[in-house]
Amino acid sequence: MAKVLVTGATGLLGCSLVPLLQERDHQVACMGHTHASDYNLDLTSYEQTARALDQANPEVIVNLTALTNVDRCETHPQEAYLLNVKTVENLCAWIKTASQACHLIQISTDQVYDGPGPHAEGELTIRNYYAMSKLAGEFVVGTVPATILRTNFVGRSQREGRASLTDWLHGALRDRSSVNVFDDVMFSPVAISTLCDCIERCIAERPFGVFNLGSRDGMSKADFAFAFAAALGLETTNLKRVNSRSNSTLVAHRPTDMRMNSGRYEACMGIRLPSLIDEVSRLADEYV
Repeated sequence: MAKVLVTGATGLLGCSLVPLLQERDHQVACMGHTHASDYNLDLTSYEQTARALDQANPEVIVNLTALTNVDRCETHPQEAYLLNVKTVENLCAWIKTASQACHLIQISTDQVYDGPGPHAEGELTIRNYYAMSKLAGEFVVGTVPATILRTNFVGRSQREGRASLTDWLHGALRDRSSVNVFDDVMFSPVAISTLCDCIERCIAERPFGVFNLGSRDGMSKADFAFAFAAALGLETTNLKRVNSRSNSTLVAHRPTDMRMNSGRYEACMGIRLPSLIDEVSRLADEYV
């Protein structure tokens, strides 16, 4: 079992990943800027980051720290740089001088893709500042031994006060609130639980390079919403299919096809990732 440090450990993904790693007997330390973390610090400061990493001395760092609000990245590019690039620079700078070998697992995004999918790792199309900042972080990660996982995930949040896409959708379906669902936006997410399993596999195997990590096929966000409702046995009369371009409240341009070809990850790890419809069934069980 590995000595693992998780940054952003109290976020949406971290609150599911950390307990799973602990259950599987990894020695886990949590880094962030809340008092719930073992190391409470400003990750944009190299001095603070290096001091904490010297104490933790991890074999593997799983970096979940990020500004993921796409519109805020567009309107606050400096903040996006600090959280999506500068923090990565600090982690990599420490790894280069560490007393023992340390592998970095960087969680990136499917927002670096657009146009007809599914996309292989080299087929990049950048549509917004969030995607650009995450890609810049990837370039920094490439200077150290690392695994980069481009992904998108859905599932029940274990983070108090932070709702996931499916939390929001489940609430709207249950309350029969009117919801517009995009018929022209395609994606291929995995369940949070699937992603956590895959990250743990990367901790064990420590592959080098960039890997897409998504469901085997994908669908539109509208089809996902209707499939999720069907799996839960809930009415869909409140769901309305719309075109994403009709949403004037979005600041940043969104890609319309983020589906990924995850064959490289499957071949490297010797596994078969689930289809999105299988993940929908798995997610429905979380809300029963």
